[in-house]
Amino acid sequence: METVSSLGERIKAVRDHFELRQEEFGAKTGISGNRVSEIEHDKGGTNAVVLISICREFPVNPEWLLSGSGEMLKSDNERSKSETDIEQRLRMLEKNMQHVMNGRQEKKKNNSLARVPLYRSSVPAGIPDTATSEVEEYLDMPASWTQGKKNIYALKVTGDSMVDIGIMPEDILLVEARETAKDGQVVIASINGEVTIKRLCISPGGTVSLAPENNRYRPIAITPEMDFRIQGTVLAAVRHYR
Repeated sequence: METVSSLGERIKAVRDHFELRQEEFGAKTGISGNRVSEIEHDKGGTNAVVLISICREFPVNPEWLLSGSGEMLKSDNERSKSETDIEQRLRMLEKNMQHVMNGRQEKKKNNSLARVPLYRSSVPAGIPDTATSEVEEYLDMPASWTQGKKNIYALKVTGDSMVDIGIMPEDILLVEARETAKDGQVVIASINGEVTIKRLCISPGGTVSLAPENNRYRPIAITPEMDFRIQGTVLAAVRHYR
């Protein structure tokens, strides 16, 4: 089989093979058609949860999906393996590929690192909770991840309201401290003293809301009576595998 170079291209190859529209493919894997389009164009949002869903719904070889090696479809013997085995293999492959990609990126940047403070309190990605400002430790991150911006800090995620864009519980977020943001950006926001992470939505009429990326949760409409403040915009999410 011809090698398909990127993960997004391989996911598109699966969809094309089964002759599904993006909306139909998304419905089978639990994501939106728009997100399928973003993934296929390598704009991010792909994570182990999405890959596991694809391998559960379609007889796709996990190694091919992540690395492009081997055949796209599993053999009859491979199809009999358990979902737990598939999940373990996918997570291990994702981990290995991230090590390779991170190594390449750091090598290109001559291993230039930025020292980022990690705050002790978690960032709720579900129900807002009061955050403190105590620094737990300092993290050495590739300087390229900070995009040359100043006032960068890190926070841990709890909750699952942002999983559809790949922000998972226990992820570490790199955040640029700032008081303003643009429509569509993922922000750290304070509502009446409680902190949450959501996508900022500003309507043409100026109405502001904070939208989750999980259909189990509803958007939070911001009203004039609320003490609403933006505390930063999210630049990247970092995941640890144990």
